[in-house]
Amino acid sequence: MRRYITYLLLLAAPLAMAQTVTGVRLTGDGAAARDGGATYEVSYEISLPQPKSDYSYTVTPVFRHGNDSLTDTPVTVRGRLNAKKLRRATVLGDAEAPMPPYIKAGEDSVVRRVITVSAAEYPWIKGGNLTLCTRIEGEGCCEILETRYVCGDSFRCPIPFVPSVADVPDNTGKAGLLERNNPVLRHISQYKPYNSTRILRKEEGALYVFFPLDKWTLRHDYRGNAATLDTIVSITRQIMADTTSSVKVIQIVGLASPEGSVARNNLLGQNRAVALRNYIQSRVSVPDTAFELCNGGEAWTELRSQVEELDMEGRDLLLGIIDNEPDPDVRERKMKRLNGGRTYRYLKDNVLSDQRNSGYIRIYYDYVPDSAAAVINKASALLRREKYQEALDTLEPVRHDTRSLNAQGVALYMTGRKEEALNCFRRGAELGDKQAKDNLTQLTR
Repeated sequence: MRRYITYLLLLAAPLAMAQTVTGVRLTGDGAAARDGGATYEVSYEISLPQPKSDYSYTVTPVFRHGNDSLTDTPVTVRGRLNAKKLRRATVLGDAEAPMPPYIKAGEDSVVRRVITVSAAEYPWIKGGNLTLCTRIEGEGCCEILETRYVCGDSFRCPIPFVPSVADVPDNTGKAGLLERNNPVLRHISQYKPYNSTRILRKEEGALYVFFPLDKWTLRHDYRGNAATLDTIVSITRQIMADTTSSVKVIQIVGLASPEGSVARNNLLGQNRAVALRNYIQSRVSVPDTAFELCNGGEAWTELRSQVEELDMEGRDLLLGIIDNEPDPDVRERKMKRLNGGRTYRYLKDNVLSDQRNSGYIRIYYDYVPDSAAAVINKASALLRREKYQEALDTLEPVRHDTRSLNAQGVALYMTGRKEEALNCFRRGAELGDKQAKDNLTQLTR
């Protein structure tokens, strides 16, 4: 966006001239500019008078702010005879020499310029009280005219409005909101079927409940189960009650430690998964079809992963037994005999309780697509391309969605409806929209 500041200076002929400052605008990222990393684009116009045929003059634009100044490239205007003499002198001096640049008298002598200025070198330009001055040096057929300085009234370079626009997140329903603080939740697109190669203990946010040794009765008061079970029930109940999201799969894996026979441990794994499902269904109405019960049986993969991280006697030998003995019952007997039983005793005291007592759960959800977010983000893309009226038209169907307030504000402001824009920014800022707050700050400081 540009702001226009105009003033006019008239001098006595032949050096009469008008100067117009058309604005100062910041380019690049606004945050970078505040850090001194951007540039300014200073645009202005100088309307040059027509010299007599045998005269020329040179005008040098200078922006001043207190003791600071910025000098731009001079511009020269030459009358017809003056230019002819210059060409003759140039050829006689050096036929190959280029002619110095100038503007011919009689041509359009309005000079429009945009100069790029380093923010670090000239920080005083943005928002400063500036004066555009011109140093005028002229010459004629028989004289060199007195150098003159002409300055206009001081003006303040406007701090430009650099709209802050960001896409709004897809409204993923209650489940999507809950996932932010409960990584046990995953969108159905991230669903992974269970197999024995998965290391469940390393999966972020998955929850475990625990069972007493050789039991599949699920106790609320056992080993911190209360907090976990309450979380599972609360999450499931909230999603089931929400019309914009739904539970698609509740994946439960029942596990047992390698202690005891394979047959017994498989029974424990299956019944522990069933027990957790029954606990949830006793408190929330969830159909059987929403559950995926997996019998993890003996948790060898979990055990190996945990042993690998330990600094314990016989660790490498133990890993060798787990990796190379195919029969799980024989594998367990070899483990018990290792190092006279010391390694196995350490496992029983420090490791096996995490496998022998565990049931794993992951909840996958889906949600109703957020069509309003798609419309708002389409409008935001138009705003970045400076298609402001098109963005405003695009936002019309979702104007009552508070997430669109910032985009509406930008579109309104850029199409000249400033009071309406400020109202949108104020409402958005009150609701916690960071971009709306930033835009409001820019326009009211």
